[in-house]
Amino acid sequence: MSLLEVREVTKTYSLKNRYGRTSQKNEVVNNVSFSLNRDTCLGLIGESGSGKSTLVKIILGLEKPDQGEVRFRGKSLFKLHSHELKELRRDLQVVFQDCYNSVNPRLTIEEIVAEPLRNYEKMTAEQQRKKVQELLEIVCLHPDEMKKYPHQCSGGQLQRVNIARAIALKPKMILLDEPVSSLDMVVQADIIDLLADLRDMFQLSYLFISHDLHTVRYLADQLMVMDKGRIIETLNDMDQLDQLKHPISRELITTI
Repeated sequence: MSLLEVREVTKTYSLKNRYGRTSQKNEVVNNVSFSLNRDTCLGLIGESGSGKSTLVKIILGLEKPDQGEVRFRGKSLFKLHSHELKELRRDLQVVFQDCYNSVNPRLTIEEIVAEPLRNYEKMTAEQQRKKVQELLEIVCLHPDEMKKYPHQCSGGQLQRVNIARAIALKPKMILLDEPVSSLDMVVQADIIDLLADLRDMFQLSYLFISHDLHTVRYLADQLMVMDKGRIIETLNDMDQLDQLKHPISRELITTI
């Protein structure tokens, strides 16, 4: 059984004119279907405006599709009761592009990483503190960073904090939404190496969404190319990038 299944998902937004009337409809995601197996990294690439961000929101349950279904661990996300969805979410975590807006600036690093532990685990304060220290060490941050606030961290450090929070519950899958695109090249490479190590350590599955094939190819086992709301091409072996045929796919290859 696939870990994640997206079945014929469509999402349309209505555009209104200055009189408040619907002037046209914009189909942002159009009949998208794919599956993600366990212990797999599936790369999804596409230019800005291709529909990637909307698809991310649908998979996370933040947007409801007009048509279609999203199934995680065999269960339809939009048919679950709130308590069932909460339990399922511990196995589906996310790391966003904007590492600063992904955290509460008023919380310390310790409080940020401990958030899923507070929500799902019954731990004493001391147990929670030790677990946060362990998680920070796993993502190559010194435990002394626990008392800092987000504004005292670099972008690379804060993205490591977000990753530590994402792995806190040992999820089965992490959705990586442009996780390194806002970082400089050296830090990007370090974060990609970290994600590769974590994948092996925790037997994680990734859906890695990006506009940059150069970045995705280091982690992905399989590839999908998205344009204008549709999946226009798929590749089951990243060693065969030269077999991509669509003009948009070929253009992305030139960026490598």
